[in-house]
Amino acid sequence: MADNFEKRESLRESQRGVALLIVLISLTILAVMTADFMENNETSLITAVNHRDSVQAEYLARSGVNLSRLLLSAQSLPMFKQLMNFPIWEYADLILEPFSASGGDGGMMGEMMGFSLNAAEGLGLEEDHEFSIQIVDEDSKINVNLGSNPDPKMSKGIYNNLLSLVSPEMYDELFTGDDYRDDMDREEIIGEIFDYIDADDDSYIGGAGEEAYYSSTVPRYERKNAPFDSLEELHMVHGIGDDFWSAFVDPNPEDVTSRILTVWGKGLINVNTANTQVLYSTLCMLATDNAGNTPCTDPIIANNLIQILQTYSFLKTFMPAKNVKDFLDKIKNPESMFLIGVAGFPIDNKSGEKMLSTTSQVFSIYVTGTVKNATRRIHTVIDIDPKEPDIIDPETSTAASGGKIMYWRME
Repeated sequence: MADNFEKRESLRESQRGVALLIVLISLTILAVMTADFMENNETSLITAVNHRDSVQAEYLARSGVNLSRLLLSAQSLPMFKQLMNFPIWEYADLILEPFSASGGDGGMMGEMMGFSLNAAEGLGLEEDHEFSIQIVDEDSKINVNLGSNPDPKMSKGIYNNLLSLVSPEMYDELFTGDDYRDDMDREEIIGEIFDYIDADDDSYIGGAGEEAYYSSTVPRYERKNAPFDSLEELHMVHGIGDDFWSAFVDPNPEDVTSRILTVWGKGLINVNTANTQVLYSTLCMLATDNAGNTPCTDPIIANNLIQILQTYSFLKTFMPAKNVKDFLDKIKNPESMFLIGVAGFPIDNKSGEKMLSTTSQVFSIYVTGTVKNATRRIHTVIDIDPKEPDIIDPETSTAASGGKIMYWRME
C-alpha cells in the first residue's frame, strides 16, 4: 500500500515538472509571437504614416506647381509686361511664401507686410509641412533641339552658337585629353548631337557617321531621329560624357539656374535672364562672319566682352533691358553702363534681333514638397502661351489657364 502511494506521488511530481516545462515553452513562444506581432504592427504603422506623409508631400508639390502657373499667368498680363520686362518668376519662392510657409505666419512676406497671416484662410501650412519653388527660364538657355530645324539658317546658327560655347581654350584639355570619351573634337560632338535628332540619314558638319557608333553598342540602340524630350537624353549621344555634361549642360546640379542648354525653349534667348556664359557664346556667334571668323578669337576683344557682360549681368537685376536694341546698345557702348576704358563689342542689330529677346514663354518649375521626413519633387515645363492653330484657337490665349504642360517628372 505504501509502495503504491509512493509511486503515485512520484508520478505527480514528474507530471508537475512536465507541466512547468510546457508552460515555460508556451510562454516563450507567446512572447516571441507577441514581439513579432508588435514589430510587424509598428512597421505597418510606420509604413502607413510614411505613405500618408508622401501623399501629402506630393500634393503640396502639385499645389506649388499650380501656384507657379498662376504667377506665370500674371506675368503675361499687359500691366506686368510694362514693368520693364522684370522677371518676377525669379522671386517665386518669396512671392508665394504666404502659401508655402510652415506655421501659417506667412514667413518673410508676412514679416515684410508687418502683420501675421495666421487668421487668413487658405494661407500657410501646418507645422512640418512646406514646399519650395524655383522657376527657371528655359528661354535663357541654348536650345539644342533647334539643330533639327528644317531651316538651314536656324540649324547653322545653333551650330555656331554651340561651337562658340565650347571654343574657349580653357576647354582644350576636355576635348583632347587621353581620358575623354572617344577622343572626339568640338565639331564632331556638335555634329553627333544634330545627327541624333534630325530626320535624315546624312551626317551633319563634323559628324562621324550617323550609324557608325550606335550599331556597335551593346545593347544596340538607334538614333532617335526626333527632338529630345528631356535633357537626360543627351547622355545617349555619342561623345557626350560626364565631362561634357558638367562643363556645358549642367555645371552645378545643386543650382538649376546654372544650366546652359535646354531642349524646351522657343529659340530666342532672353538677354535679361541668360547667364554670362550663354550671352558670351551667343554674341560671339552673332559676330561671326560668313567665312567663320569671329572677333572672340582675339583675347583682348574676348576679355572686353566678358567684362561688359559681367557688368550687364549685375545691372540687369535692377535695370533689365527694355528691348533687344537697348541691350545691344549697352554691349556696343559700355560707357552707358559706367564701364570706362573698355571698348564696345561689334555686333549688328539686325543679327541680334533674330536670336535675342527680352521676354520669355517657356519655364521650368521645380517644386519640392516636404511633410516631416517625406519629400516629393516635381519638375514640369510650361509653355505659358502656346500658339498651336491645330489644337488651340490662335485668337485665344491659354496663359490665363496656366499654359501648356510640355514635360512632367516626379521624384
